[in-house]
Amino acid sequence: MNLAELGEITDSEYDKEHRCGENGFPDCDRLVHCISSHEVSQDLWQLHSLHFADETEVKIGEAEYVGEITYHSMILVNFCPFCGMKLSRN
Repeated sequence: MNLAELGEITDSEYDKEHRCGENGFPDCDRLVHCISSHEVSQDLWQLHSLHFADETEVKIGEAEYVGEITYHSMILVNFCPFCGMKLSRN
C-alpha cells in the first residue's frame, strides 16, 4: 500500500514515510508524516498499525478476501518506536 492509498482510507494526505531496519513489519507498522487530515492542515507523525487478512481468515469468514484490511489503528508519535530517531516536522 502506497501513501496515496493509505490517505484514501484515512481521508488524509501524507508526504513522507520513515522506514528503518529495526521495524520488523514495515508493511504493517507504518510511520508516516501527515500534512492534511479531513481537509485540515497538519504537521504530525503517525504510527499506523495495519493487519491484512490471510487465507485462513477468509476461510473462517473473518474477511472477504486475502489482503483485506481487518484492523487499523493510529497513534501520534514524535520518535520512531523501533530505532528511537526523533521524527522531524516540516
